[in-house]
Amino acid sequence: MLADMVQSVLSKMDDPDDQFVDAEVVALEFAAEKIVAARKAAGLTQKQLGAKLKIPQSQISRIERNPDRTTVRTLKRIAKALKVDVSALV
Repeated sequence: MLADMVQSVLSKMDDPDDQFVDAEVVALEFAAEKIVAARKAAGLTQKQLGAKLKIPQSQISRIERNPDRTTVRTLKRIAKALKVDVSALV
Protein backbone atom coordinates (compact mmCIF):
# COMPACT_ATOMS: atom_id res chain seq x y z
CA MET A 1 0.00 0.00 0.00
CA LEU A 2 2.71 2.49 0.97
CA ALA A 3 4.61 1.71 -2.20
CA ASP A 4 1.50 2.53 -4.26
CA MET A 5 1.08 5.84 -2.45
CA VAL A 6 4.71 6.78 -2.97
CA GLN A 7 4.49 5.81 -6.64
CA SER A 8 1.43 8.03 -7.03
CA VAL A 9 3.28 11.02 -5.58
CA LEU A 10 6.37 10.35 -7.67
CA SER A 11 4.32 10.16 -10.84
CA LYS A 12 2.79 13.55 -10.04
CA MET A 13 6.23 15.01 -9.44
CA ASP A 14 7.46 13.64 -12.77
CA ASP A 15 4.48 15.03 -14.69
CA PRO A 16 5.81 17.95 -16.78
CA ASP A 17 2.33 19.52 -16.83
CA ASP A 18 2.34 19.92 -13.02
CA GLN A 19 4.29 22.97 -11.93
CA PHE A 20 4.20 21.98 -8.27
CA VAL A 21 2.89 19.27 -5.97
CA ASP A 22 0.78 20.58 -3.09
CA ALA A 23 1.92 18.82 0.09
CA GLU A 24 -1.49 19.25 1.71
CA VAL A 25 -3.21 17.56 -1.23
CA VAL A 26 -0.72 14.70 -1.10
CA ALA A 27 -1.29 14.30 2.65
CA LEU A 28 -5.05 14.12 2.08
CA GLU A 29 -4.60 11.54 -0.67
CA PHE A 30 -2.47 9.45 1.70
CA ALA A 31 -5.12 9.74 4.43
CA ALA A 32 -7.87 8.68 2.03
CA GLU A 33 -5.86 5.69 0.87
CA LYS A 34 -5.06 4.71 4.46
CA ILE A 35 -8.74 4.78 5.43
CA VAL A 36 -9.69 2.61 2.46
CA ALA A 37 -6.82 0.20 3.12
CA ALA A 38 -7.71 -0.13 6.82
CA ARG A 39 -11.36 -0.81 5.98
CA LYS A 40 -10.42 -3.44 3.42
CA ALA A 41 -7.88 -5.02 5.79
CA ALA A 42 -10.71 -5.35 8.32
CA GLY A 43 -12.69 -7.16 5.62
CA LEU A 44 -15.49 -4.62 5.58
CA THR A 45 -17.40 -2.97 2.78
CA GLN A 46 -18.39 0.68 3.04
CA LYS A 47 -21.94 -0.45 3.79
CA GLN A 48 -20.80 -2.77 6.59
CA LEU A 49 -18.61 -0.09 8.15
CA GLY A 50 -21.45 2.39 7.92
CA ALA A 51 -23.79 -0.07 9.63
CA LYS A 52 -21.26 -0.56 12.44
CA LEU A 53 -21.05 3.19 12.95
CA LYS A 54 -24.76 3.80 12.32
CA ILE A 55 -24.02 6.19 9.47
CA PRO A 56 -24.95 5.86 5.78
CA GLN A 57 -22.62 4.16 3.31
CA SER A 58 -22.61 7.39 1.34
CA GLN A 59 -20.96 9.17 4.27
CA ILE A 60 -18.24 6.52 4.44
CA SER A 61 -17.68 7.03 0.72
CA ARG A 62 -17.40 10.81 1.17
CA ILE A 63 -14.94 10.39 4.04
CA GLU A 64 -12.80 8.03 1.96
CA ARG A 65 -12.74 10.52 -0.92
CA ASN A 66 -12.36 13.69 1.19
CA PRO A 67 -11.04 12.89 4.68
CA ASP A 68 -10.61 16.60 5.40
CA ARG A 69 -14.39 16.96 5.27
CA THR A 70 -15.03 14.97 8.45
CA THR A 71 -14.53 15.44 12.16
CA VAL A 72 -11.85 14.04 14.42
CA ARG A 73 -14.64 12.40 16.41
CA THR A 74 -15.82 10.50 13.33
CA LEU A 75 -12.27 9.49 12.44
CA LYS A 76 -11.83 8.15 15.99
CA ARG A 77 -15.05 6.16 15.66
CA ILE A 78 -13.86 4.74 12.33
CA ALA A 79 -10.50 3.82 13.85
CA LYS A 80 -12.19 2.09 16.77
CA ALA A 81 -14.51 0.14 14.45
CA LEU A 82 -11.52 -0.92 12.33
CA LYS A 83 -9.46 -1.73 15.45
CA VAL A 84 -6.62 0.60 14.49
CA ASP A 85 -5.14 3.67 16.11
CA VAL A 86 -6.51 6.89 14.66
CA SER A 87 -2.94 7.88 13.73
CA ALA A 88 -2.95 4.97 11.26
CA LEU A 89 -5.71 6.75 9.31
CA VAL A 90 -4.16 10.19 8.95
